[in-house]
Amino acid sequence: MCGIFCSFVKGSFVKGSSACGEIIKCRSALQKRGPDVGSTHQVNVNGYTALFSGNILWTQGERPTGQPYVDRKGNILLWNGDAYSWNLTMNASIKDSDTKIISDFLCDGGSMELLMTSVHGPYSIIYYDCEQQVLWVGRDPIGRISLLWNISADKLIVTSVGHKDIADLEEVPAIGLFRFDLNARILEPQLYQWSHTRFDCDYNISNELQYFKQTRVQHVTNPEDSILQQNYQLNMSELLLHQEFCKNVSNLIHYLSQSVEKRTTINPKACKMCEFKCDHAKMAILFSGGIDSALLALLASKYVESDEPIDLLNVSFERPANSGNFECPDRQTCLNTLEELKTLCPTRRWNLIKIDISSVELQQKRFDTIRHLIYPLKTVLDDSLGCSLWFASRGLGKCNGKSYKTPARVLLSGMGADELLGGYTRYRKILQRHGWQSLNEELDKDFSKIPSRNLGRDNRVCCDHGRQLRTPYLDENFVEFIRGLSPWQRCWPKEPYPINLGEKLLLRLAAFKLGLINAACLPKRALQFGSRIANKKENGSDLSDRL
Repeated sequence: MCGIFCSFVKGSFVKGSSACGEIIKCRSALQKRGPDVGSTHQVNVNGYTALFSGNILWTQGERPTGQPYVDRKGNILLWNGDAYSWNLTMNASIKDSDTKIISDFLCDGGSMELLMTSVHGPYSIIYYDCEQQVLWVGRDPIGRISLLWNISADKLIVTSVGHKDIADLEEVPAIGLFRFDLNARILEPQLYQWSHTRFDCDYNISNELQYFKQTRVQHVTNPEDSILQQNYQLNMSELLLHQEFCKNVSNLIHYLSQSVEKRTTINPKACKMCEFKCDHAKMAILFSGGIDSALLALLASKYVESDEPIDLLNVSFERPANSGNFECPDRQTCLNTLEELKTLCPTRRWNLIKIDISSVELQQKRFDTIRHLIYPLKTVLDDSLGCSLWFASRGLGKCNGKSYKTPARVLLSGMGADELLGGYTRYRKILQRHGWQSLNEELDKDFSKIPSRNLGRDNRVCCDHGRQLRTPYLDENFVEFIRGLSPWQRCWPKEPYPINLGEKLLLRLAAFKLGLINAACLPKRALQFGSRIANKKENGSDLSDRL
């Protein structure tokens, strides 16, 4: 993961002077995102002083590639992402980093629009085209990597992470690529919109870019022929015998396995503590013990080298009314699921990291650090989820009774599974009251909102520890497959199937088929309640007075 920053400020400044005070406020957080290599580059462009800053976490290529990356023509690239594959034929060596591959393509006259529609993998990008006097800014079409901005009459700020003292920062919408003409009188973005995000917006749309195939279900009819319509509940073994589910379950396992393989094998052979190949953990999983993280752990074990451990990170918060008590629902769940993983993968070394957070430490870290990472979001839910993820991804706790901090460079998370596969309990009420078409629309709406509601925030808090957050359920091929299914092929949130079966039914069947018999039947439990950080008396959508 990287920390990237760019500013364009009206006026000329002496090189090395503070043309932009915002970089000073962000610098510490940017450096923590990218602890391996960092530098800045300043140029004057049409009456603007432009500052580019990059801090790199090495995850691809033979060695780290410094940023900002300035090519032979003076073009400047800031790239924060993982390119797992390309739809274009790229002139690149396996030793090359994404940064060099992208810069070379654009320097040789390649089209930005063509390039960004061909990348498979999460990213945010800032690119200054010196010849055209143009600045490109954007996030990948799913919005998996954080990018914030502030656009004013005489200043443009674009940054991976902000600070509460920087006013009016907003998430860069993950709806396309934004192009700024630096010859224009004012800085105003032109939008090259992703075709799957067709909705009204306040930007001038210059073009439409297609990223996903047009396979998404637009209209649904009642599933009259489904075996699930029977008024008695079939068990998972019986459901897997039916052709209706057999093919979809196999496809889900196929696409998710491919996604996990890419995210576990494209990784340096050294952990964060070591310079050369080592046998420490390179991979950690945000692990509640629920079905999403259990399935990721099981699949990851297929691809992580057999002599390496996998770290499982489980967080619990002190109960305010009971000092020193860190018991929580997720802790017991993760212990039970760990035993199931040990049975299925008997030769794998699993390091369960019990992360217990006192009320005092929570308050201190929230005030000093976490509230700045959550910003510009500010609700009670943002507070509880942001704090939970920050402490979990720090990976500092106890393993087998001894103090331990994960050395992993990469974190796997189950983000996106609920939105794609129908995991939220409110879907049951929507289906009951309004039918399958309304549920389909709600699933679409939730998927379109996760870049601004979840993913930017989660990326900022998790990557503050210099780790790369990877989200296998949000792989492009997996997303395309799932969104091509009707809602009842993903979930059945109605009688006679209870919450621990009907919600995310397809995923549960896949887990069951792979041997996670107990984890497949665990009910959905939100992280903020499973870890005991949330107060059930508070409304998650209210503004938090702690941020």
